[in-house]
Amino acid sequence: MAAVTGESIGVVVTGMGAMTPVGGTLPETWAGLLAGRSGVAALEDEWAATLPVRIAGRVTADPADHLSMREFRRMDRCGQLALIAAREAWVQAGTPGADPERLAVVIGSGYGGLGTTLAQARVLDNAGGPAGFHRIP
Repeated sequence: MAAVTGESIGVVVTGMGAMTPVGGTLPETWAGLLAGRSGVAALEDEWAATLPVRIAGRVTADPADHLSMREFRRMDRCGQLALIAAREAWVQAGTPGADPERLAVVIGSGYGGLGTTLAQARVLDNAGGPAGFHRIP
């Protein structure tokens, strides 16, 4: 009710996680930033050959190294990266026994899940059948 009454709400950040173009963990990312490393590199994939801009900041760490095969196969890449970073934050926080009603996760993403959404739309267009509901973010 604080938003309605104007009361201030205290927020405590207990853990952080990151999977970024500069590093695959929060310490790697922080070290990379302090060293002035850029995560931006040339896009050399075939699909990028006709793009007017062929550079991007892409996460190079492999999510398969951090997830079970089931998690890896059922999630969009954006979800995979978010889950890995959230697990890192949870460990950094000391794996607290928190009340789920008082827990929050904040994720920063440019357009997470768009690739999978478009791929599943193509499945619907081409096959006319149901898209994989596990694959739609």
